[in-house]
Amino acid sequence: MPALNCRACDKYGPMASHGRCLGANMDRVAAERLILQRGWLSEQPEEARAAVLQRARLVKHDAGDFVFHAGDEAGGICGVVSGGIGIYLPTEPDGLRLAHIGRRGVWFGYGPLIRGRRRVLSFSPTETTWLLHVPLLALQEIAAASLLHQRAVLSVGEYGMDAAITIIENLLVQNHARRIAGALLRVTPGIDEDPGHAAVEVILTQSQLGEMASVGRQVVNRELQRLQARGWISVSYSRIMVLNRSALVMFAQGVT
Repeated sequence: MPALNCRACDKYGPMASHGRCLGANMDRVAAERLILQRGWLSEQPEEARAAVLQRARLVKHDAGDFVFHAGDEAGGICGVVSGGIGIYLPTEPDGLRLAHIGRRGVWFGYGPLIRGRRRVLSFSPTETTWLLHVPLLALQEIAAASLLHQRAVLSVGEYGMDAAITIIENLLVQNHARRIAGALLRVTPGIDEDPGHAAVEVILTQSQLGEMASVGRQVVNRELQRLQARGWISVSYSRIMVLNRSALVMFAQGVT
């Protein structure tokens, strides 16, 4: 579904296919509060945060929409307010492989901003997702305001590097059962905010988990059943309930 007309869309153009400018349907104040709880923007100087939020528009995407495609022209960036954004690597000849799912506070799509080239990754929500989108021209204007603003804007790439390191560390785990547990944990909402025993639901298929852990679906199914038998998770259709995150973390780290 094409983006609805709004002042930001008229000035900067539609953000991507199927995006809908639906800020009026979600509490804008709540969205800004959520995006500032964690991640890149939450750690920037107040002036830079205010400038980004002033130019950002709130958009909603359904599961399966594509926010950005690999090969797209240079454009703006998006931050996850709620839901989850699948990060896909292009594979030969024309496929895509899920590498990670970004949660609240994750900003993505900054490659063209920093390098001035076409996009090399694709991004698609794995569930209904609210995003804040900041167009490229707006980011360039913010960066030009002062050295402080420039540093704030360009630092977004460092947070992506942190996520990449986490993914690589997970994929280097040789034991596939622990690698699967680690992949599940890195896409569990709020896992680094409250790593205790509170249960949390992850909207995720076994095929998606297998892609991220680089194992087949049958292996994922077998290992999830074992984790469920231990009482650490509960598996249902396209969902995994993490019941005991502390135990799962220790298992993924090889402690138990």
